[in-house]
Amino acid sequence: MPIPRPVLVAIIALIGVNALWGMSFPVMKSLNEVMEDHFGVANPQMPTSMQVACSAGLIGMRFTIASFLLSVVLPKLFFRTSKAEWIAGFWIGMLFCLGLILQVVGLATIPASRSGFLTSLTAVYTPLMASFLLKQRPSVFVCIGSLLALTGVAILSDAHRYVLAFANVRWADDSSTVPLNWGDLWTTLGALFFSGQVLLVDTFGKRYRSAHLTPGMFVTAALTAWVFFVVSRQWLDGSEFSQSIDVSWSTWLAIGSQPAVVGLLLFLAIFCSILSFLGMNTFQPAISASQASVIYSTEPVFASSWAMLLPGIIGWFIAIDYQNESFTWQLGAGGILILFANIIALWPTQKREIIDE
Repeated sequence: MPIPRPVLVAIIALIGVNALWGMSFPVMKSLNEVMEDHFGVANPQMPTSMQVACSAGLIGMRFTIASFLLSVVLPKLFFRTSKAEWIAGFWIGMLFCLGLILQVVGLATIPASRSGFLTSLTAVYTPLMASFLLKQRPSVFVCIGSLLALTGVAILSDAHRYVLAFANVRWADDSSTVPLNWGDLWTTLGALFFSGQVLLVDTFGKRYRSAHLTPGMFVTAALTAWVFFVVSRQWLDGSEFSQSIDVSWSTWLAIGSQPAVVGLLLFLAIFCSILSFLGMNTFQPAISASQASVIYSTEPVFASSWAMLLPGIIGWFIAIDYQNESFTWQLGAGGILILFANIIALWPTQKREIIDE
């Protein structure tokens, strides 16, 4: 049977949301490069408090700008949001920001590809959490789609290397594989927070005006990130790192006021925050949380695709050496599996509609 028009529109919109989110990966990586160049220290050599301060500061600036622009461009949406919608947005934004911070902390000790794999486990966690917390039993098709999406993301991220390393099996070029460590735990916890965010959008989006969840989400994400930034920066004062590197408030202001940084943050705020999360909060309630989690597994496909196109342009814009990535068999095979996962999980039949209800 054909897909109902509202559901089809929601699917297309959420795929577009993932395309916008995918852009944020090369943009955020370039901002991290700017941070490293300014402080003269590679991110892995930074203390944890410095890594948290850098990431939280970028997140805080991104969503502060997004909150301001949202209030200017859509004042009715921002100022006519009810108290209940602000509270709902608060919880969504809290889970989202905590997930981001945990993800970045984990990145300090594990490779980015492994972080992407663990984060994308959201496609698996969400149906499981929905079945336990919301008593929403995912259909067989959604479960199959989730497993296919998990396999596709694993191929995209070269996860087989880490599985073989964990089993003490040598791989031809696995000498640089990083052993399992605390970063895996932090990233896994971050994915759980993202799954909680998806479930809250599903729950509150059916109860309130879904687009009106965005202001509370943005403001909460900004405030939470700034709290982490201030606390982390205070830990740096008097540390051995702060004695060799200038981490004063003036230094952070100098970084945040660079034209290239402001330009990239504006891009993140407009396209990867306002447009994307308005789309998520507006259209996700039209489908189940389990189905939405499978759609969100397309994010690493878009991220890999944009990484082959945008780095050279971004590098030219901010005057850093940032090369485009190359097409790999992992991108092709993983992308095809994720595409099939979405088709299986989202294509409706009369029997499935009864099950999903």
